[in-house]
Amino acid sequence: MTKMRKLATIAGALALAVVAGCSSTASKSAGGDTVSVGVICSCSGGSMTGFDVPVQDAVRAWADTANAAGGINGHKVELVLKDDGMNPGSALSAAKSLITAKVAAVVDISILDQSWSSAVEAAKIPVVGVLSNNKPFETSPYFFPEGQTGDKIHQAIVGVAKQAGAANLGFLYCAEAPVCAESATKLTDAGKEHGLPVTYNTKISATAPNYTAQCVAAQQQGVSALYIGSTPAVIAHVAEDCARQNYHPIYVIQGAAYASNLAAAPGLSENTWIQFSSLPFFADSPAVQRFNTAMDAKFPGVRQDSNIFIHNAIMGWVSGQVLEQAVRNGAPAGTAVTSDTVVKGLESLRDFTADGLAPPLTFTAGQPHHIDCWFTARVQGGTPQVLNDGKTTCA
Repeated sequence: MTKMRKLATIAGALALAVVAGCSSTASKSAGGDTVSVGVICSCSGGSMTGFDVPVQDAVRAWADTANAAGGINGHKVELVLKDDGMNPGSALSAAKSLITAKVAAVVDISILDQSWSSAVEAAKIPVVGVLSNNKPFETSPYFFPEGQTGDKIHQAIVGVAKQAGAANLGFLYCAEAPVCAESATKLTDAGKEHGLPVTYNTKISATAPNYTAQCVAAQQQGVSALYIGSTPAVIAHVAEDCARQNYHPIYVIQGAAYASNLAAAPGLSENTWIQFSSLPFFADSPAVQRFNTAMDAKFPGVRQDSNIFIHNAIMGWVSGQVLEQAVRNGAPAGTAVTSDTVVKGLESLRDFTADGLAPPLTFTAGQPHHIDCWFTARVQGGTPQVLNDGKTTCA
């Protein structure tokens, strides 16, 4: 309880710092056309939202890096940052404000994007990840994922659990968001389809004092692999409580919620398997190193703070890379960057991987964009490692 309150306080302080810095980042660039990019972030308003702040930092680091290199085809990136405060009305107001400002694209770091997706879609403004497991990325041709979409994540979780040798699967999902409860049904269906039964699932609260009852129930039902869909702090707490009951299942984690300190956490250091929508942040890759260098230059110490830095931060950087390539393809130097040119640029991408950071991305005009490939990693001896030579697996 104390740790979660501390995290919420840190998140709130960081969110205020981000808001205070918005005016300088969003200022007009001198000379030449700009690329006006809106960012809607759930950066405050709850204990789970502090993890979105480093994602927005990653987008800002991408913009600074692009501008330092002369912009995109000479177009300087201008960010317009909005925090929805975990309030649906505020989220919709933020989207309407960006529409009025005529941004060329929006980067989605909002847990509440279903409350504003129809407004942005009606304005024909393209939205690029980060939260590509949210519903609009499955249904709207104007939402462009930077990684695997949510309709395929459950197949990936089942696939990773089978690769780990699981005979069945249990699921503990967050009580804070409706999308978590929806995942329980989707995971059960994916398990049936691919021959791995989901024999136990229940919701858990991030503020619960312990998870002993859930561990005992899963153990009694013979659950061999346990998938935990929550924050890193909750994942670590569950594994520790289960270890106290001498229950040591295979742990399966969705990569967006993976933090570096989980590798050495009790119960998680030997047999944890992780499904990532983009290349893991700990991969030994030149593309990952470029992200590290950019983040450390603009936001020193953020990557090392495992209380708030999780894998979804690098997904913000990848979203910037996708957007950058779209502008390169759709808006040559000397032409204005509009939502139409960005859409055309996005729809021109074919098997784009951002130097290996993303699964192959191909976007077809007028259709929702389903991405069904993922990266896999495993923790052994307290050390995470990317499997399959860093190549993706596809459903």
